[in-house]
Amino acid sequence: MGVNWDLHLLAPLHGIFGDEHEYRPKDGVPFTVNGIFDRGYVQAAENLDGDSEINTTNPALGVRDADFISSGYALPVQGDRVFINTVGGVPVNQLFIVADVQPDSHGGSKLVLNLVKKR
Repeated sequence: MGVNWDLHLLAPLHGIFGDEHEYRPKDGVPFTVNGIFDRGYVQAAENLDGDSEINTTNPALGVRDADFISSGYALPVQGDRVFINTVGGVPVNQLFIVADVQPDSHGGSKLVLNLVKKR
């Protein structure tokens, strides 16, 4: 019998390190989801001209697929949005769009995010 990764690993981790965020599916009603937000890291890459560097970040949100399924919501897809309010009590207050969904095969997904620019 296999290990229930969601029950024994993901649920306890999200209970300790997760925060409540507003998930906004592109085809649906916003709802609250528990997730572990990572601001990402700065990655320097050479520009095509070879004379300058481009700095990028890769913010991500780890979510449990069970949170979506048990609440009757569709699993995350590219183009959905998520509003990150606070992380560990520290205000973030930023809206992100889901650029990529990377299932981890253990009941969770890593949502690669891009910051939505304010107009």
